Amino acid sequence: MNEIKHISDFLKQNHLLTLCANSDTDLWCASCYYSFDPKKMSLFIMTSESSHHSQLMMLNKNIVGTIAPQPTNIIDIKGVQFKGKIKKLINKDAEVANADYYYKFPSAKFISAPIWEIELIMIKMTDNSLGFGKKLFWYQ
Repeated sequence: MNEIKHISDFLKQNHLLTLCANSDTDLWCASCYYSFDPKKMSLFIMTSESSHHSQLMMLNKNIVGTIAPQPTNIIDIKGVQFKGKIKKLINKDAEVANADYYYKFPSAKFISAPIWEIELIMIKMTDNSLGFGKKLFWYQ
């Protein structure tokens, strides 16, 4: 099995992640819609700089998160946990990422928020459809 293809297909099929950001004295989680670039192994989110999680992300670029649908049957459980580094995009990088994000979420064109890139460093995927508790890994 091609693990990276399996993980990439899952990331392409989903659209909502939870990210967790922290500083020395604080931590916070947030749910964000995302688009995925399989060539860069990056996720893109839009979120206001004034949000609590963004304030923490500007202090500490290291984040973690999850992407997990909510099936009712245990055999259907699939999801990823990830580690990454986040940065707010500007100029041409922001234009390219926004184009992809707007394609996936057309209504986002009406939101005034910067786009951020999560450069994935590590992914652990659980996929019970491959066998109960089956884990797939990807590292940068």
